[in-house]
Amino acid sequence: MKKKKIAVVDRISDLPESLLCHILSFLPTKESVATSILSTRWKLLWTLVPKLDLDSDEITASELLRDDEYLRESEIKFAHVVSSVLAQQERGELRTFRLRWKFYWDGSHLDAWLRTVAARKVKELDLRIYTDGENLKLPPSFLSCTTLVVLKLSDTIALDIDTPSLSFNFPSLKKLLVASLMPSNSQEYSFLKLLSGCPVLEDLSLTTELFEREYKICVPTLKRLSIHDFHYDYDYELKINAPALEYLNFFGDLRDIKFYEKLNNLVRADVYIAILDSVPEEFRWKWVSNLFAALNNVKLLSFSPRGPVWNNFENIYPSSFQNLVQLVFVVNGQNWNVLPDLLQKAPNLETLFITTDYDIVKINSYRKEAQYNPDNLSSLTSFYFRDFFGDKDQVELVKYVLKEARVLKTATIEVSREELKESVLEKLSMFPRCSTTCLLRVE
Repeated sequence: MKKKKIAVVDRISDLPESLLCHILSFLPTKESVATSILSTRWKLLWTLVPKLDLDSDEITASELLRDDEYLRESEIKFAHVVSSVLAQQERGELRTFRLRWKFYWDGSHLDAWLRTVAARKVKELDLRIYTDGENLKLPPSFLSCTTLVVLKLSDTIALDIDTPSLSFNFPSLKKLLVASLMPSNSQEYSFLKLLSGCPVLEDLSLTTELFEREYKICVPTLKRLSIHDFHYDYDYELKINAPALEYLNFFGDLRDIKFYEKLNNLVRADVYIAILDSVPEEFRWKWVSNLFAALNNVKLLSFSPRGPVWNNFENIYPSSFQNLVQLVFVVNGQNWNVLPDLLQKAPNLETLFITTDYDIVKINSYRKEAQYNPDNLSSLTSFYFRDFFGDKDQVELVKYVLKEARVLKTATIEVSREELKESVLEKLSMFPRCSTTCLLRVE
């Protein structure tokens, strides 16, 4: 058995060096390093691997023990491992450097590590660093990396630049993810400088616990923008100048969002917005109207309105969505009246997908009943309703679609419980259908 194993290793070792490096790149870095015991040729082969993935949990198992002395020793050990690995990685270009690091005492190693990966012409840098309370500031050596194409900054990494004369310079950066952006005057200033140093940026993903005052996203080349905001405060203004935008994702509480250029290239938008009771009433309609005015060219729209104030909204869409062909709408006990007007403003809609938000479906006191207008849905060919359990609003919508969609080909109803299938199919089959070729399925 041992001879067979050695023979297999020898045959693999006969493969070209470039192919071996490609194979090793699919392994976690600690496994890639471990292959050095297989043969003399493999001893330094791992140092050519173009991908490094270093995780303090996997290497030191610091999550298993919480003793301070143990944590200090684990941190020293992990820092030594990273420094040793980078010191031996001196040949070839480094495609990806991923670092997951929990540190509690000394973060000074990061400067040297980033200088090393920059010298290796790194293309993708993924940093997720957890600290004991304080944010870790990025070192000056990081601020300029001409080869970087993808940059991901997560958790307690701060963008603050202490020296005003310093600036970011990422001439090749196309994708930027900034998570847990913390509020401060210097953070806002640094974020603007970061964006100004990315002349070819196409994909921006931003997660923040709190926006304050005013934020500007001015990126003429931007094609994808995702904003996730998890704080319950509305007092800020978000200004966006991204005329090339093709995809927009917004998840959080609605804010005062201003678009300075028409989004004529927008193809898809995923909008999950809540409006808090604390937002003054005079602002609510204006903010919603401004947002949808910017989205009027969209082709694929996913919309999930949350919060009791939606029950008071009518005619929130300032113009028609002539290009809209697919709509995903998340219904609950508070937003049914928002759907009919949207259907009326989408004359070329081909696919309608309805799903139910179970978290707040029962909160339906003082709501208005949805009023559907005839002569809509003239282009609808596919209708899908997920999590159907047969309440009045759901039944009325299905009845309306079957009656008005004259070119409908399929209507698929996915029930929330298996035992409902037979009764739901029997009830819905009795509704009149405008389309003689419509296939009704209950799953």
